[in-house]
Amino acid sequence: MHIQVNGAAIYCYTGGKAFDAAKPTVVFIHGVLNDHSVWALQSRYMANHGWNVLAIDLPGHCRSGGDAPATVEQGADFIGALLDA
Repeated sequence: MHIQVNGAAIYCYTGGKAFDAAKPTVVFIHGVLNDHSVWALQSRYMANHGWNVLAIDLPGHCRSGGDAPATVEQGADFIGALLDA
């Protein structure tokens, strides 16, 4: 699924399950030069055990639009905006 954050379409892998606002949510954040796929096994496990999963592609990575964060602080600000969205 895609979520609009700061004007960019951000890809979130959900572990194969639909998002349900009544369930708790875990957000998986990849490291530099990676994408959501590094969390494939963990995402599927959590999604099949009662959690919403958002394994994101940071901006400028894989399936997400926008510019990649240039600093750790920019990445942290993005995560805050994602959670608000």
